[in-house]
Amino acid sequence: MPDYSEDWHPGSFTKNFGWGKDGRGLAELHYAIRVGFGEAKSDVRRSDFRQRLEASGINFYIPANFFLFNYSNESGDWICFDELVFQAVFFDHSAHFDRLALFAFNLSLVGSWQGARQFQRRPALWSNRYIVERLAHAHRWEVSKVNADDIQTFVDGDDRYKAKTSRKLSTNLSFLYQIGGLRSMIADTIERWWMNASFLAADRLCRLRYARRLTVSSLREALDEFDFAPLAGGKNVEKSYALSRLLEMYVSVGGPARFERSVEAIRAGKTNDPRPYGLVDKKLPRAPKSLPAGVVNTMEWLDASYELLDHDELRDFDVDMFVREASIRALSNIRERGIKPTMSASDLMSLMRG
Repeated sequence: MPDYSEDWHPGSFTKNFGWGKDGRGLAELHYAIRVGFGEAKSDVRRSDFRQRLEASGINFYIPANFFLFNYSNESGDWICFDELVFQAVFFDHSAHFDRLALFAFNLSLVGSWQGARQFQRRPALWSNRYIVERLAHAHRWEVSKVNADDIQTFVDGDDRYKAKTSRKLSTNLSFLYQIGGLRSMIADTIERWWMNASFLAADRLCRLRYARRLTVSSLREALDEFDFAPLAGGKNVEKSYALSRLLEMYVSVGGPARFERSVEAIRAGKTNDPRPYGLVDKKLPRAPKSLPAGVVNTMEWLDASYELLDHDELRDFDVDMFVREASIRALSNIRERGIKPTMSASDLMSLMRG
């Protein structure tokens, strides 16, 4: 269970990352991830990531300590190639990336590295709790109430916040919410960033072993414990259904191991296209879920439940066009099978009127 009584520390968040002008979203973070990972499609050493960023004049601490996932083993400190990195490395910067990155920041599960202090494992708990306790519960999702003054009132009034000043943190966080698209995250509809957020949360909960097994039930329990629903903009019936389907997909592609599987499949020549592809849930085709090349072979249920999109189709996906074309195919299939109505329009109207 997460411990929300932990002390809150601003850490290096008050440093200037150089976010750029409003309107560019989190393009600077997107670029920083690409620079830090270079040509790698797998985990990189934290020291290499830092060296690449600093050589490009980019603040290292904000991306590495607040957005990405870190771990240590016998060979040193590493930064993980997870869903957030996958989206940055393989796809152009977009509003979907901004929403996903803001979710990662608010989730505040960044692992650890040698020399890290305890609070750095969850470095933005002040933002995490602001979303869950203030925006979701106190403000009842009225995002218009979110501003630097309200954030400052929240942290100043909470004994968990352990810093002498709060204004710089509050103004930085308010700006991050603005350019990251917090307002757009509070929605009932499912979008690409939300689907990617479910995989990102699952990646980190598996890495930290809060999800004890790679099963739908274990993942859902961990997601509930760590407030996935409020951090991802609220909960409804459609999102609950979609989440179950996404977790089934996540388990079937190997969970966190999907990136390693992809590298192996490409290296062995098991896939003709090394670019990511997409899957669309035919039962709820709101948005496609992008996946690394070569992992689709693990899914026996693909033909029945999902439609596969190649990289170009994934890039150009339009939900209205997809539904229209699927409807046309279904009607054509009905005609080919010779299925015809057995009652007239007037008979149907009489039946409905009782």
